[in-house]
Amino acid sequence: MASECLDPAGPAPSRRPIRHLYVHTPFCATICPYCAFYVHTGSASEMRTFVDALLREWERVSRDCPVEAETLYLGGGTPSLLPLDAFRRLAEALHPWEAVETTLEANPRTVTPSKAVAWRELGVGRVSLGVQSLDSDVLGTLGRRHTAEDVKRAVWTLRDAGFRNINVDLLFAVPGQSPASWQRTLGEAIALGPEHISAYELTFEEDTPFFKARAAGIWTEDENRSIEMYRTTFRLLEGAGYRQYEISNYARPGRASRHNQGYWKGNDYLGLGPGACSTVGLRRWQNRRDTERYIAALSAGQEPPREQEPLSEELRQRERLLLGLRTSDGIPASWIGGNSEAALALTRQGLGELSEGNFRLTPEGRLLADGIAGLFV
Repeated sequence: MASECLDPAGPAPSRRPIRHLYVHTPFCATICPYCAFYVHTGSASEMRTFVDALLREWERVSRDCPVEAETLYLGGGTPSLLPLDAFRRLAEALHPWEAVETTLEANPRTVTPSKAVAWRELGVGRVSLGVQSLDSDVLGTLGRRHTAEDVKRAVWTLRDAGFRNINVDLLFAVPGQSPASWQRTLGEAIALGPEHISAYELTFEEDTPFFKARAAGIWTEDENRSIEMYRTTFRLLEGAGYRQYEISNYARPGRASRHNQGYWKGNDYLGLGPGACSTVGLRRWQNRRDTERYIAALSAGQEPPREQEPLSEELRQRERLLLGLRTSDGIPASWIGGNSEAALALTRQGLGELSEGNFRLTPEGRLLADGIAGLFV
């Protein structure tokens, strides 16, 4: 692992501290039919064994890598499913330093008063709730078991435990979801008062039941409906005081996710757990999506099985450009040749703007961000 943490772009043996740490917990109570993340079910005993392996990986990494984390993101899967004793061991091991922002992903039904208090005491300052919808029909389509009342109780419980930074994840363009249903969900989400709202357009990911249903003609995509829902999202959330700082993410002042901003800026990051990806300098590697093999390797004192990908500076710069165009800050104009013909054309069309040395897309331009990026890469 030590060699993987070296920055090949710099002189050996110089190493840059890694500021962003992601931990993947692959367990879920049920598997949602639209989800392509590496997840599976598991017992409390299996979760404890998994945490044992995760701590072994962290021991190896922290010994060989210069980690000075500013953000820690506990994602999944559903890390809030972890038994409290296992979560406590994990959190205490991962906090030799005080991360500026520590986020825990949680299913609303897993939030209990005792867990919420413990999470807060163990250094978690931000909770991201996997809500997806507040419409019972849409929740049923998505295979979600929680209800709108479960979401409200979860938010109240977190507030009582002292959390002042809550994110709500939502999905739109779900099969059968009407624009009116989406507008009601947004209104109810705003009424809950979270500091951050993520609103993602549903995508049909390969190897999921949703993907197969679309391939069979059971479901179809409606681009015009998706555009209408995106515009409704922007109008309602901006009107309620949330700023769109990335195409799918809205936050109250000072509450943008610092961890996700690290990704969008192209910063180095380190991932732990099966399926987790890391990018350091010009190296990228991903632990294989196999919890059993992950645990077996680390229990035997070996590295977890992983795949590696060498990168070029050109590729990393292209990634920074693609991701940067999705944000409200945009990118340095110098990355696209300053007043290039394409940038000026986009500005004339109301899709982009040049300001203080930066080029950024307007809210309407961000709707077309992926296509526009093709003009510059």
